[in-house]
Amino acid sequence: MKLIACLALLASAAFQDPPMPKPGKEHELLKQFVGKWDVTGKFFMDPDQPPLEIKGTDTAKMDMNDFWLLGHFKGDFLGKPFEGRSVMGYSPTKKKYVGSWVDSMMPHLFVNEGDADEAGKVFTMIGDGFDPATGKPAKEKWVMQFKDADNHTMTFYTTGADGKERKTGELSYKRKEKK
Repeated sequence: MKLIACLALLASAAFQDPPMPKPGKEHELLKQFVGKWDVTGKFFMDPDQPPLEIKGTDTAKMDMNDFWLLGHFKGDFLGKPFEGRSVMGYSPTKKKYVGSWVDSMMPHLFVNEGDADEAGKVFTMIGDGFDPATGKPAKEKWVMQFKDADNHTMTFYTTGADGKERKTGELSYKRKEKK
């Protein structure tokens, strides 16, 4: 009888649901992006032309068991309504931050991955994009840097066909409200 009870106990333990993963310290760092932000910036589409200005708001929240930061940008670019969506999280498998971006002006899914500095204030993401001056595929680097709890920047760089990196955009975020 003891053998049957022991086997039943082992069988029930073997068929229990595995424990669900929990967000880690890397996910906690993403929470500093949460809130509603006023955004202004410039994009340098062609180095020989004046920059193009953009303005709008970005609303970001943690979702899906606090694994993913979801962002929703709404604004004005080139005198037209502009909308974009972002997703950013941390992959324990890759040991990297991972992200994506889509918007209303181009049929391109930007996918990137990267790291945060030790203080968790500078995030550097690398992905496949395109050179806005040529429209050709190129590596892109996006650097998000917190100046303080209510201000951060995002700077974009593209590596051109000549192998040189150039700044292609800069955005300034000022906290409008914390969610």
